[in-house]
Order: sequence, then C-alpha cells, then structure tokens
Amino acid sequence: MLIIKEVEYAVMILDELYHESPLSAAALSTRRNIPSPFIYRVLKKLEARDILEIRRGPKGGYSLKADCEKLTLYDVICASENTFIVTECLKSDYECVHNNDFNCRMHRQFAWIQHLLKEEFQKANLSSLLEEDPE
Repeated sequence: MLIIKEVEYAVMILDELYHESPLSAAALSTRRNIPSPFIYRVLKKLEARDILEIRRGPKGGYSLKADCEKLTLYDVICASENTFIVTECLKSDYECVHNNDFNCRMHRQFAWIQHLLKEEFQKANLSSLLEEDPE
C-alpha cells in the first residue's frame, strides 16, 4: 500500500482548513494546486466521513467538523480508500494459490507489516501533523 494521491490531497485540504476556514473548493484547489476533478471527490469523501462540513452561502465554504486531536491519519486514509491493505493477498476475498494451507511466510510477514502500519497511522493524530513547527 502506498499513500495514494487522494490521501495526500486530503491531508493538504485538512492542513489548509486547520489554519483557516471556511474556504471554498476553488480556494483550496488554488492554494494547494489540486486539480478540480480531484478536489470535489476528496471533499465529498471527507464530508461523508464527518471530517468536514460545508456551509452554503456567501460566507460559506468547507470547515473542519472532526476534532483534530481525535482524528488520526488512519481515519483520513480510510476516508479515501475502501481498504487498508499492504498487498492484494491480504484481501479477505483474495484466493492465493501460495497460501492454501495458511502457512505462507510472505503472507504472514505482510500481515505483520500491515498490523504495524495500521497501529502507527492510528497513533498519529491530525493536530500533531498539522501544527506549525516551533521556531
């Protein structure tokens, strides 16, 4: 699993809204150079997961809805992806010819790595990621 571009865009959007909100989709797109087709898709997914809220009208725009102290990087990844997997063989419906007896070394190793990654992404709250570095 690589962090897909959509997750990068989501983090960029959240960074902007963490420091200033509400902002329009157009403003977010311009500030972070996120192409229009992507911005709306990402915003919709974040809104569906109750991470963002939209307020309509002249002073409207997108704002953070979730508490960034509780929101984790794992939550953002899950908002963008349907699954959190390191490799295809870890999908529940994947039939691996090498893991028929559930004794595949590679499968066990990838499962362990996935477990560790998930734990680390769940530890990283968004506030700590988005805070300005002290100078």
